[in-house]
Formats: sequence, structure tokens, C-alpha cells
Amino acid sequence: MSQKRALYRFIPSFLAAALLLAAPSLAAATPEDLIEVHKMELEGNKVGAFLKLKELAPLGDPVAQWKLAGYYHYGDAGPANFALAREWYGRAARQGLPDAMLGLAVMNARGQGAPVDLKTAFVWLTIASHLIEDPAEVQNVNGLRDKYKSEMSSADLNAALAEAMAFQAKPEKP
Repeated sequence: MSQKRALYRFIPSFLAAALLLAAPSLAAATPEDLIEVHKMELEGNKVGAFLKLKELAPLGDPVAQWKLAGYYHYGDAGPANFALAREWYGRAARQGLPDAMLGLAVMNARGQGAPVDLKTAFVWLTIASHLIEDPAEVQNVNGLRDKYKSEMSSADLNAALAEAMAFQAKPEKP
């Protein structure tokens, strides 16, 4: 095969690899990215932080997903959007981030973006309470969980406990 032909066969592969490496949607969020978001938040630039989180969350970083969910949940950079808040809290929660589990539990308990669902709130609070390290926070989470427990049927309680026990965090792959 001539050198020219070999070069033509190599170029498409090289370009494809270069595009994959350069594509921001396929790169992982870095700690520096989250520091940049935090700095924007401290400076009061909520819109800038929100826009940066919209770039980072799809990369699979659970902290970025949780923070973006909070922006949607509380309307910190525009109108609240409970559907998107649930989506991002859910993605981060399924990866094992307790803060996202708490956000999702709150939304389920309050009926934000869907009907009130104390069973699902109980599940997320139960899982989170086993992952949180601060004893005072665990006590608060357990207190809220027990409040919902008292309002659930035994069948719902048994189903919720089984679901919580079966939970396994699954990191997203970008």
C-alpha cells in the first residue's frame, strides 16, 4: 500500500480520536470545575454557576448533578422546575450521594413534581441515613424517616425496607 493511501486511512481514525478527546460531553468533571462553580456561587453569580453545572452534570458527576438539581428545585437561577430537579437528584442519588437522596426524599414527601409518595421518601431517607457520617444529621434524617414510617401501612413499610436494603449505588459512565 502506498504511503499516501496509508495516510488517508490513518487521518479519519486520528480525527475521530481527537474529536472524542476534545468533546466536552465525553470528558469527566474535575474538582477544579466544582471549585469554579463554588467560587461563582460565593460571588453571587448564580446564573454563571447554574450554566456551568448544566455543562458538568451530564458528564456523570454526582455532586454537579445534585447541585444542579438544587438550582431547579429552589429556582435559584430562574423558575423552579420540579421535573428537572427530580431527574438530577435521582441521577445523583442512584450513584450513592446522600445529599441527593435527601433532596429526592423532600420532593417525594412534599409532592413536588409528582403526587406525595411517603414510601419513596422513606426509602431514600433510610439509604441516606446509612451513608451519612455526621451523627447529628443521621439523627435528624432518622427522625424524619420515622415520622413517615408512622404514616405508612405495614405493607408499604415492608416494601420500602426491602427496596432500601437492595439498593446498590451505580456510578454513571460518561
